[in-house]
Amino acid sequence: MATADDEARARRHDPHTFEVLGRVAALLFDTPGPLAECLSPRLYPTLTGSGYVLSWHGVAPTVDDVADYLSTAAADDEMTTVLRPGDVRFKPGHYCTVAEVRGVQFHLRPDPVIRPDAYAAMGEYWRTGKLPFPAAAARQ
Repeated sequence: MATADDEARARRHDPHTFEVLGRVAALLFDTPGPLAECLSPRLYPTLTGSGYVLSWHGVAPTVDDVADYLSTAAADDEMTTVLRPGDVRFKPGHYCTVAEVRGVQFHLRPDPVIRPDAYAAMGEYWRTGKLPFPAAAARQ
């Protein structure tokens, strides 16, 4: 008996999904766009459904920068011919922005950079077993 997850996984292996995945990857990773300045961009399939997650580390770019780049690239034929106007639509998702490109969903998720004070707190925790809370200590 086939389940909804089996059907979604089967859609991941169809030619249309592979074509869209290749177009988006070529646009984002082979051009000097916003992801050229970030650390470790990753593109991997979602756990459920037939979409993909696009995540990156770094202060820049923001989700809005990536969304603007995708929509501008789709509208401008001189910039790229990989996408056409109307190919990219955006909708809110759970904890992320979802870009739907020709029916394939891409969840845009920036991963925050760990700040130096967080590294210091982790080191203190591993050395002493106590997690320092700077805001709580200031109130006492």
